[in-house]
Amino acid sequence: MYRFISYSFCVLVAGLVFFAFSPRGGNEIADQPLNLSRVQINDLVEVGGRLVAVGERGTIAVSEDSGRSWQVTHKDDEVPVTLTDLTALNDQLLIAVGHDSVILRSEDAGMSWDVVMRDSELGEPLLGSWSDDGTEVFAYGSFGKFLVSKDAGKTFEQKELPIYGEHLSAMAGDSEDTLILVGEMGLVLRSHDGGGSWEKLKPFYDGSLFGIAHLNSSRWVAYGMRGHVFFTSDNGDSWSPVDVGHELPLYGHAVSSSGKHMVIVGTAGVLVSLNDQGDLLESGNMNGLGTLTSAVILPTGEIFVAGQRGLKQSSHSLVAAWN
Repeated sequence: MYRFISYSFCVLVAGLVFFAFSPRGGNEIADQPLNLSRVQINDLVEVGGRLVAVGERGTIAVSEDSGRSWQVTHKDDEVPVTLTDLTALNDQLLIAVGHDSVILRSEDAGMSWDVVMRDSELGEPLLGSWSDDGTEVFAYGSFGKFLVSKDAGKTFEQKELPIYGEHLSAMAGDSEDTLILVGEMGLVLRSHDGGGSWEKLKPFYDGSLFGIAHLNSSRWVAYGMRGHVFFTSDNGDSWSPVDVGHELPLYGHAVSSSGKHMVIVGTAGVLVSLNDQGDLLESGNMNGLGTLTSAVILPTGEIFVAGQRGLKQSSHSLVAAWN
C-alpha cells in the first residue's frame, strides 16, 4: 500500500509539472482581460507624458494617466516570451527586448509593435537596451551577446566584446561618449568613444551587478546583489561602496532630470535614495509591493514603481508614490 501511494504521488506531481509548463492556447488570454496585478513587470519608461511597461508573457501596457489605468497593447498570443527591457529613442519610437533574443519596435509610443528579430532556437535572452541619440541603439544580454543598430533599431548587427561570455545586465552613458556596461561576476566594461572600443575595468566587486546609472559630470552609480551599491566620481577609475543598511538585491532605478538624485528599487519593496555625491539619503521598504524591478520619475516629481505584483495594487492608487 505504501509503495502504491508513493507511485500515485509521483504520477500526480509529474502531471502537475506537465500542466504548469505546457503551452497555453492563445484564446486563454484573448478571451479574458489580462490582470495587470498578476503580471511580472520588468521595465518601465515615461515618454511624452505616457507610461509604458513591459513584462512576462509578452505583456506591454501603456497608461495616459500616470498609472491609474492601463491599456494592454501587446500580449503573449503575439510574441509569447518574457520582455525584459524598454528604451525610448524619442517620444514616439520605442525598443523592447526579451527572451529568445526578441527585439520589438514601436513607432507610435507603444500602441503597436513590430518584431525586428527573434531567435527561438537558441532561446538566449536579451536583458537590456540603451541609446543616447535615438539612432544608434545597443542591445545586450546572456552569454555576452552584444548587438548594435545604426538605423534606430530597424536592423541589428552582432559585435564582439573583450569578455568570455559573461551575462551583460545593464548599460548607461553620458553626453561625452563615455559608456559603462556591467554584468555578472563583477564585470565592468567602459568605452570612451561611444561604444566603438571597450576596456575591461579592474573588478571592485566579485558578485553580479544588475544596474548602472550616470548621474552627472563624471559621477556614476552601480548596484546589484546583496544590496551592494558603488559610487564613482571619476568615470569609473575608482569606486567606493555605499552602505545602504541591508543585503537585499537591487534591480532598477530612476535618476532625476538634474542628475543630482536617484532612487534604486529591489527585493521586498526596498527603495534606496542617493545624491550625486554618493551619500545615502534614505533606505526603506514599501510594504505589500513584493520585488520591485523598475522605477520612473513622473512629471509631478512622484516616483512610480513596478515589479513582481505588476502595475495595480489594491492599497495604492499608483503602485507607489514617493516625493
